[in-house]
Formats: sequence, structure tokens, C-alpha cells
Amino acid sequence: MVPMDLAVLVKAVPALDELRFDAERKAVDRSSAPLFLNPFDQRAVRVALDLRRPGEKVWVISVGPPEALDPLRDVLALGVDRATLVSDPRLAGSDTLATARAIVATLRLGGHELILAGAWTTDSETGQVGPEVAGLLGVPAALDARAIDRDADDASLAVTVDTEAGWARYRFNPPVLVTVGEKIAKPGKVRPEERARIANDRIEVRALDALGLVPERVGTAGSPTMVNWVREDAPRRSPVLFAEGTPAERADRAADEVARRLAVEIRAIPERPFRPAAFRDDREVAVLVTGADGRLDLSAEGRLAQPARSMSGHWASAVWIGDRPGAAETARLAHGGVSVGYWVSTATPVDPRAAAVAFGRVLDRRPTLAAAMFGAEAFGREVAGRLAAARELGLVGDAIDVGIEDGAIVWTKPSFGGRSVAGVVSRTGPSLATVRPGTWAAESAHGLHDDLSWTPLPAVVSPGSRRPEAAGVEVAPGTRPLEEESVVVVAGMGVAGPEGVETVRAFAQRLGAGLGATRRVVDAGWVPRQFQVGLTGRMLSPRLAILVGASGATNHLVGLRRAGVLLAVNPDPAAPVFGAVDVGVVGTIDETLPVLASSLAPLLPRPHRNE
Repeated sequence: MVPMDLAVLVKAVPALDELRFDAERKAVDRSSAPLFLNPFDQRAVRVALDLRRPGEKVWVISVGPPEALDPLRDVLALGVDRATLVSDPRLAGSDTLATARAIVATLRLGGHELILAGAWTTDSETGQVGPEVAGLLGVPAALDARAIDRDADDASLAVTVDTEAGWARYRFNPPVLVTVGEKIAKPGKVRPEERARIANDRIEVRALDALGLVPERVGTAGSPTMVNWVREDAPRRSPVLFAEGTPAERADRAADEVARRLAVEIRAIPERPFRPAAFRDDREVAVLVTGADGRLDLSAEGRLAQPARSMSGHWASAVWIGDRPGAAETARLAHGGVSVGYWVSTATPVDPRAAAVAFGRVLDRRPTLAAAMFGAEAFGREVAGRLAAARELGLVGDAIDVGIEDGAIVWTKPSFGGRSVAGVVSRTGPSLATVRPGTWAAESAHGLHDDLSWTPLPAVVSPGSRRPEAAGVEVAPGTRPLEEESVVVVAGMGVAGPEGVETVRAFAQRLGAGLGATRRVVDAGWVPRQFQVGLTGRMLSPRLAILVGASGATNHLVGLRRAGVLLAVNPDPAAPVFGAVDVGVVGTIDETLPVLASSLAPLLPRPHRNE
């Protein structure tokens, strides 16, 4: 048996429900919100304790203010061997890369054959610190893990990760960094009396000087990105509730109200992008257009179209990593408005470490690039994080908008559960960002270019740091992504089981809508993870969203805050969800959904589907 020391990266985050937006300061007020361990990080701690063998140590590391000491007592109460808080006033203002530098300096003080972290944090919502730590350490990584298995006789690890289509299992030899998702484990529970027995002096507190880290590498001075502004982004809706009359009468009145709101809904319809008269080198935005399979990532088409729409004078180029681009994919990109592309050959499936090196080839070829964009799924996050770490570049995670302000590229990203959005700029170039699928529409005008020529760049040899072992499909081939649906129906725990989900699915099919689910429904195994909507799932902007049996939890509703019209069905007239939507219908799913489908269907155009 090969011994292994395990390190877990955790963050103390504020309770989202107690955050307030200070309109005068135009900032989120954290002062009244107590801190607790990020829910994903709690799961990482549980996994580390489960994987630990006799004689091995679990070490928890956190970067934060002195107030983070109290939440860290929980990990010691759970059985963690060592806890270290990196706390120093000079760390204030650290972005993800500066934070990763502090973590790496701490990791070098002890053993860390396996490094675990949560896939996301609930405050900053970037999911980038893990990949940047892996990049700085030069170790392989597996993001969004749902299972980790250790061999009995050697140190190798089998890690099963979520993919857009289902799951994949890889084999790693330590050291390796793994970020974990919600399904991997339940967090440990600590009773108040157990926490009370843990003295704060059991937690090591380290300042920068003890880490050998100079102040210029962290804090505001050492951060390649900075926040320009913060704005409140709470949805403003005026709910109307229908609780009286027969189910059919309630459904008809609700449909009339939906029709009225759809008619007055003001939506930004993407116009044909402005094409710059001259394709200036310093206005180029390089977009990664392939996924881990080396094939065209269809969600990249929206990222290719956006620079010309919202970044005056900028234009997009395509970066293809993997096998040679095919004629059909090349033609599709050309018809979408792309005329410049770069191809870097590497083995497929594409190792994210190889992809980061490959994208670096583009930066070397085009040193005046203005920006680069990546998908916010696991592959894109890791490639972007590794590239940012290797090149010391500013990286914005989960951007939802981009524009030019005072001559600078400003990325807009959500924060604190969607209560606010922040405008972030990069002090380095090119400016990097990840963007969730479906955030922007693809180019609608075709034939803008007759041809797309690929510039081949030096090939990259895969490091072979992860060995594919198996894969599974949980999403039927040809299924439309939820981001492309104009109508989405979302099932909550109130549907009461798999049979209820099938009732909701039939309702969605009658409306020609996509089917999503809340986190708890996904955790119960009733709907695949790929259809989870919310803070840790998909962010959607359908024309109409219908919540069935959902409680109205903030971390779920944030995934639909940009929906045109929100309608909820719930048997409890006092359900919190009715205060957060436009239209509410009181009733059970069995009595309400059939008549509501009949009332709503004439209002909704049915999309063309291949299935």
C-alpha cells in the first residue's frame, strides 16, 4: 500500500440569504452575513476523510479573514488532522490567480499527493481557483468529480467526472488535483457541542511572511483582474396568483396573464453584428471552438458572434485543438462569420494540459490579441485556468456580458447567488474569460464569408497524465441543450418522485418545451445532472419558464433570473415561490398540468425538433 497525504482547499463564504446590497455604496454588504464553509468544499472534506487510510493525514487549507477561524473548527471536529488559515491584511483584494498563489505557497509546506476542492464557491461563482492551482503546481486535474476510487495496492486513483453527455472515468497517478461536485458525498454534520470543544488555537494561522510570498504577488497589487463596479441584479417581478375557481378556470386566467406579459416583454434580439472595416490585430478575440472530444463545440458559436455585437471594432477568430478540422465544421464556422482560424494538432480526446499549451501557441503567434474566450464547462474552465496560471493572465469566470468602457474590455459576471453583477477588467493582455453555454445567441446571418482558412501551428504532444478508462451516456443523442429552448419546464421536489417527473415531462412535451430540474431532484436521481437549473447548474434565459413543485429557493431561482416570464404551479398558496414569479397557479400537478397545457399551447410556437 502506497501512503498518500490529502490536502483539501476550503473557503468560508457568507450566507447568501443574509447578504444585502448597499445602494449608496453600490456594493454587497457582507457585514451582517455569518460565514460558513462553502457547501462544495464540505463535500471535499467528507471525501478526503473517507479516502484516508491508517497513517495518512488530511490537511485543510483556507485563505480568508480572521472570521474564517470559526467555520474551520468544523473540519477539526469532523476528524481532519490539520487546519491552516492563510490570513493577512495584504491578501485583501486577491483575485483567483493571486489566491491560487497563496494556496500553492502553503501546499509546499506539507504533503499533498491528492488535493481536493469544491467545484464552485457560492459567493464568487468562478470555479477557477482549482484549475489555476493545478496549473501553478504543474499537476493533472479532474474537475466536477462524482466518484473517486483508490486501488488497494498502489497509489493510482480512478476519478469519475461529469460530462455534458453523461460521465467519464480516468485513471491518475498522484499528485493530482480533483474538484468535486454535489453528488459525490453528503457533507458531514457537526453538533454545536462538538464545535465548542475545538479551540481556535488548534488552527494554524499563517501570514505572507511565513509562506515566503512577497506582497506584490497577492492582494490588489498582485491580481491581474480588478472589479470596476458592482450592481444589484435582483429580478423585479410583480406576482399575480390564481387560487380560486376550478382548475380549468385558474389555468385559463393564468394563460391570459402569461399572454399579456409575453406581449409586452422587451427582449434584446441579437442584430446582425457590425463588421469592422479593418480587422485590426489588437481587436482580435480568439475563441476556443472545440471540446474535450476534439469536435466542434456548438455553444462556441455564440461566443464567436458576441465580440462584433458588443465590443466595438472587435472581431473573433476560431481556435481548433485536436484532429484536423473537417470540411463541414469549417463551412459552418465560415457561414457564422469566422474568417480566421488557428489549428493546433494534438491527440484526442484532448488532455486539458495539452490544450492549454496549444492555446499558448496562438498567443505566441498573435501577441497583440485583445481577449480570449472559453466555455465554462469543465474542459473550458481547466484550459483557461491553466493558461492564466502559466502566462500570469487575468481570467474572469462565468461572464454573462462583455463590452468596452473607457477603452477597456469589461466582463460582466454574476456574484453572490445572482444578487449582484460585477464589471471586471484585466490588467494583463489578452483578457481571458469563460462563458456559460447559451449566454449569447449564435450569428443568425449566413454567408458572411465564403471561406475560412486555418493557420496550422506547431503540434502539442499529450502529456498522458490522465488515462481514459470508461464513459457513459445519460443524455440522448440529439437532445437540444436547455440554453436553446424558448420555453423551459422545471421540476421541483414537490412533484414527489419519478412518476411526478414523468407527468411534468409529458406536460413539457405538449408545450414543445425543454425539461429541467432543481438540484434536489437531480440529487435524488430523478433527472440527469445535465438538466439541473440554478446556481450550480445551468443559467437560462427562456422566453417562458414554468416551475412545477419548486419551493422558490434562491439558489434555484437564480438560474432563471433572466427568464422573460416566470410561471409557478404549486398546491400550497403560501409557497415562497409565488412571491418570486410573474404568474402563480395554485393546484396539484395532476389536476393543473393537463388543463394548463391546453390553455398555454396555443400561445407558444412549437420548435422544430429532430427527435
